[in-house]
Amino acid sequence: MQIQQESFLELMAKPDTRFVIPVFQRVYSWDARQCNELWEDIMAAGAQTDETAEPHFMGMLLYSADTETWHGTSMFDVIDGQQRMTTMTLLLCALARYLDETGMQVGGLSANDVFERYLRIGSGASATGKLTLSFMDRETLFALLGIGTMPTEPAGRLIDNLELFYAKMCEPGFDVAQLWRGLERLEIASILLAHDDSPQLVFESLNSKGMALSTADRIRNFIVVTDEANDHVDDGVFERCWLPLEKLVADGACGLDVTAVVHAWLCRKYRETRIFDKSEVYGLFKSCLRSEYDDEIEPALDDIADFARKLIEDEECRTEALEDADRWIAGKPKELISEYKMFGD
Repeated sequence: MQIQQESFLELMAKPDTRFVIPVFQRVYSWDARQCNELWEDIMAAGAQTDETAEPHFMGMLLYSADTETWHGTSMFDVIDGQQRMTTMTLLLCALARYLDETGMQVGGLSANDVFERYLRIGSGASATGKLTLSFMDRETLFALLGIGTMPTEPAGRLIDNLELFYAKMCEPGFDVAQLWRGLERLEIASILLAHDDSPQLVFESLNSKGMALSTADRIRNFIVVTDEANDHVDDGVFERCWLPLEKLVADGACGLDVTAVVHAWLCRKYRETRIFDKSEVYGLFKSCLRSEYDDEIEPALDDIADFARKLIEDEECRTEALEDADRWIAGKPKELISEYKMFGD
């Protein structure tokens, strides 16, 4: 294991290096609030112009060297940090677009230099992205990088966040030099694992030691393990059902995540089942699979997707369902009679 603190731009600029999001990772899900916070942090770091300006630490990147290569390019599986890396890729893509449309340079780099150094590998028909996202997001990101066509159902969150960054660059008073100084001061703690480490096992171990796995994380890992046991690689439940569910929720743009949807779905089914905290929800989900779906997860995911569409389309239903789920998970369902009222206190 190699651990070091390094410049994010220098990490992305390493030649013949490609970062790949493993299949067990969630789809891209950062929203406008998180992008705005990152932007403000970068611009604040860039506002310091003296030589004693401090670097800005942007978190951890945990990745593993892949045994395979791609046309002589080293491959690395990103285990933790894909949301930040993807968002930074979108910001750099927006910057390249801004430089191209204004004819400007920053840090001695043109728009094409930004693309070639930080975003793309190769040229022409053989070009690919420095960052390769999961199945549901991959084609959209590549299209934004100019190395593919936009899919018929693009990943809207990627497009929206790129446009958010570009719109900020088009605002009056925007200082591209300040942005670049901020980008140069971004540092990341990179942890490179050895070849024989399993990315999925490390991801689960990391989360079990302080970063609690959400219900969605645990279901996702269960599906991946099930697909692997059944020798499904490209056409398993993960590809057919789970990724579309994540995309549906992410594109819904109403503040939902898959964990919240599953919690609300289970609350509707088991409102009278008393639980005391969210750690019990996954066990109830597994029980539901056994008792109602004969251990077949695909029809259960189909039902969850239908429920997610209802929450996305109906704000009143969504608000009520999420409030009910929060009370249910806390052990205080709406129908529960207060002990104080029972005993007249």
